[in-house]
Amino acid sequence: MNVLLNVITVLLSGLAAQDFQVELKGPAKIPAGTPVQIAIPAGIIVKSKTCLLSGAGTTNLLGQVVEKFTADLTAKEKQQYLVVVLPALSIPDNGATLAGTWLADDAKTSSTSFSFEDKNSELSQVTLEGKPVLQFVHPVLKEGKEREASYKPFHHLFDNSGTLVTKGSGGQFTHHRGIFLGFSKVTYGNNVKIDIWHCSGDTHQAFEKVLLRESGPVLASEKDQIAWNGKNKETFAVEERQLVVYKVPGGQLVEFQSVVRTTGGPVLLDGDPQHAGFHFRASNEVSEKTSKETIYLRPDGEDKPGASRNWPDLKTHINLPWNAMSFVLKDKRYTALYLDNPANPKEARFSERPYGRFGSYFVTEITKEKPLKLKYQIWLQDGKIDADTANLKSQAFINPVQAIMVAK
Repeated sequence: MNVLLNVITVLLSGLAAQDFQVELKGPAKIPAGTPVQIAIPAGIIVKSKTCLLSGAGTTNLLGQVVEKFTADLTAKEKQQYLVVVLPALSIPDNGATLAGTWLADDAKTSSTSFSFEDKNSELSQVTLEGKPVLQFVHPVLKEGKEREASYKPFHHLFDNSGTLVTKGSGGQFTHHRGIFLGFSKVTYGNNVKIDIWHCSGDTHQAFEKVLLRESGPVLASEKDQIAWNGKNKETFAVEERQLVVYKVPGGQLVEFQSVVRTTGGPVLLDGDPQHAGFHFRASNEVSEKTSKETIYLRPDGEDKPGASRNWPDLKTHINLPWNAMSFVLKDKRYTALYLDNPANPKEARFSERPYGRFGSYFVTEITKEKPLKLKYQIWLQDGKIDADTANLKSQAFINPVQAIMVAK
């Protein structure tokens, strides 16, 4: 980051007058590391992929231009966005204004920007400053002994030092893998029932192609097409899944967006809290060595080490705006904060396990007219998180800052 700041400092004296303004409105208190997506109107000339923004008590905020990456993937027209990660801010009732200036593309360096690397045909990686941040593991289905390790794609998450914190195949409950999505009770077609969580029989999820990749100094984003295959390996639904990782202070922020569409008639998604929905699984080392040290923090307070809650044992363990799991890995404590969104299907039934898995599921039906649309965030940090910080991050996700770009 210092390299980029030094470059910016050298260039500041030569920058042209501001090119545009961004008007902000939103919560009075914005936590540090809040990403803001700003639609670029037709009248604004985009001179480069990056810019600097100043105002509201801040200077030299980097902005990155990206294509559309919201969860509503049905929009047909292309829409560019400017994305900036805000520091901690207080926005007055009448709003705040940022002044923007396009930054010459040669002002940024590769070492301070996210980049993609295809490690092999079944593994792609996002790196920042030479360290891995996020991996997309998408093996081709293999039969026999290799099938278990290849029946669904998932995502690995690393901490800021490049240490892997999530679990792959194998270990306790091989069907738990990093950041993943699935349902153990799926019905489609002529009452065909399959399990696309454990992926038994012919059932499996299969990566088909990359739809979009974007990277820069603010974020990296990849959208992929994944086939959901059932009886006789027929494709009964197609998922467009997008993960966005942001450069934020103090941790890793990953946004998971998904749209699942039926290829024919209705598809019923169901399961149970332990085997359906969107989940996070920490390294298998937590299961092997430190599960008694796992601590859950919820909106109603912190639980004792090793304790957990699950629906339906606790019928009120539903529709949490957030849930935090603090776990110990390699003698270091982390917290993974799981952020749900009100737009996701409800009721959201939550599950926790001290060995390092937590998440939620819901029951819903997909039709041609009503695809499944999901949007979650995972925040990973060193140490424990406090409830105030978790609440602020949840509010920033649920009620995002409203930003409008206007010509100067």
